[in-house]
Amino acid sequence: MQNSLNGQTFVVVGATSGIGMALASALSKEGANTVLIARDKIKLENIAKGLSQSVFTARLDVSSDTMEQDLAGIMENAKNSLCVEGFNGGVYCPGVAPILPMRGLSSAIVEDVFRVNYTGAVIFTKIMASKAFRHKEMTSVVLISSVSAEKGEKGLGIYGASKAALGASARSFARELAPQGVRINCVMPGWIDTEMNKTNSQVATEIEDTMRKLHPLGLGTAQSVSDAILFLLSEKSNWITGTNVIVDGGFLS
Repeated sequence: MQNSLNGQTFVVVGATSGIGMALASALSKEGANTVLIARDKIKLENIAKGLSQSVFTARLDVSSDTMEQDLAGIMENAKNSLCVEGFNGGVYCPGVAPILPMRGLSSAIVEDVFRVNYTGAVIFTKIMASKAFRHKEMTSVVLISSVSAEKGEKGLGIYGASKAALGASARSFARELAPQGVRINCVMPGWIDTEMNKTNSQVATEIEDTMRKLHPLGLGTAQSVSDAILFLLSEKSNWITGTNVIVDGGFLS
């Protein structure tokens, strides 16, 4: 049986995160070539070794002032290396979620969180949708939001705001980019087993137990989120754009 994404090419920014790694593996199993981008070049190369399809890897710091130029250069190199005219889709996975009460906030912290969670995703979307990199038929962009965009949690006020902003912009971009054949959607995970959440659990030891009780189906996995992303990248979702797909084990129910 032919793989559903056979011969297509997708970009994953934040490919060394839990969701990014799961997605890279899933894309490869479906026959897709991948462009894997993250800060840690060694981790990227190790991930690439386990994939069966063509892979292009590149290091990128999404918090850098030169992020837009750097990412555009990487995309151009990837396009030439993989011999493709455009990319079928892309996913932006990077995210930071410092747990901070109001009294611990500063303008610098707010800017740092938004730079990674929001600004980087917007710039990624802009580049993916450009004539130089979008596919001539259709390109699907998926951004990783969070249930924190819908439900407040103590200490996550800025994180939640950055994810809510992402969803608001995605809805507007969806209308703007539809005539160019570009779809854009967000996935909103609940609490899943990622390095970021493990770090937060160490800071506030009661968080994981609390979150487990709040998810009727239990805590999720990166694979659960990856499956939803895979659907949004595929042609099976070709009439879906400007929406938030909630993958939260019932957290928001």
